[in-house]
Amino acid sequence: MRMEPLLTHVYALSLKESRQIIRDKSAILLGVVLPIILIILFGYGLNFDVRNIRLGVVFEQKGAVATQYVNAFEHNSSFIVSRYASRIEGLNALKSFEIESLLIEQKTADGSAIQLLIDGIDSSRATMIGNAVTGVMAAVNEAHSMGSAGISVIPRIWFNESAESRWYIVPGLIVIILTMTGTMLTGLVLAREWERGTMEALLATPISPLALLLSKVLPYFVLAMLGWCLCMGAAVFWYEVPIRGSFILIAVSSMLYLIVCLGIGLIISGVTRSQFLSSQMALLLSFLPALLLSGFIFDLRSAPQWAQMIAYALPPVYFMELLKVGFLTGGMQALVMKNVLILSGYAALFMGLASLQCRKRIRK
Repeated sequence: MRMEPLLTHVYALSLKESRQIIRDKSAILLGVVLPIILIILFGYGLNFDVRNIRLGVVFEQKGAVATQYVNAFEHNSSFIVSRYASRIEGLNALKSFEIESLLIEQKTADGSAIQLLIDGIDSSRATMIGNAVTGVMAAVNEAHSMGSAGISVIPRIWFNESAESRWYIVPGLIVIILTMTGTMLTGLVLAREWERGTMEALLATPISPLALLLSKVLPYFVLAMLGWCLCMGAAVFWYEVPIRGSFILIAVSSMLYLIVCLGIGLIISGVTRSQFLSSQMALLLSFLPALLLSGFIFDLRSAPQWAQMIAYALPPVYFMELLKVGFLTGGMQALVMKNVLILSGYAALFMGLASLQCRKRIRK
């Protein structure tokens, strides 16, 4: 096929699709407004940092060690400290849910020992509270040379020195948002044409499947990238997530992954002729796997072997790794090249399948 007619057809159909996007405000809301709303809501709503720990302390001896511990907890913004005069009073407060953890100094034959009691109803928060309390106590011991003799382990956190969970959550949200907007935007395109009765007129035009494919992808690619720009602005300037790797890597990998999602949406749209069914399939086949199997919420290293195999057979996990490198670490050229090639392969695969689907629709 000659290039000039192809470009003319793509330009004309893309112009028609762009005008329809402008008239149909739902596409703008889905591609631009929804991403910024999601990154704001989830950025503040999802937080793996432990805060507002209601800690009770019972130090009946009130010695120098007890004073140092209590001062450390009271000057830590993560704790809300309540002092109790006796063990019974502290236990009653723990049973009545006034506090969620209790630190008690106990007398022993060798002097004293410290016991930590934690409300374990929420097991994940209980684990984080235990780590936070022992971390503060270890810092006090290190500062005042109260640790046991021998080897001393001094932890240092790389790439996220202050252990801010938003530095991990926000890049993960970009994966989820691009997955949702990409598949939903093109997942409704052909179904909307069939429901409105305009597909017959489109099929009567002398266009190729490639021209139809490109005209349905390009306007929504630009619209979704506009939403991505807003998300990146929120990530860098609002949440202050650093870009220590490469902005070019983040942009290129985002474009590749968006092409993957747009291809998936077109395949879904080509199979179904109902916008409702298309939206449900888009959520089921793209959004939920990206949410559950990308490593965003659950650590894949702790997942069963079969779940890891499914996760690494899907595109989101590779995009997630690229964003981690682009935002927080930099380097890792071997990992970057491998994941970029994998995403490129997925983009070619899904766009090829979408092109075949368009060809089938044209012949009907």
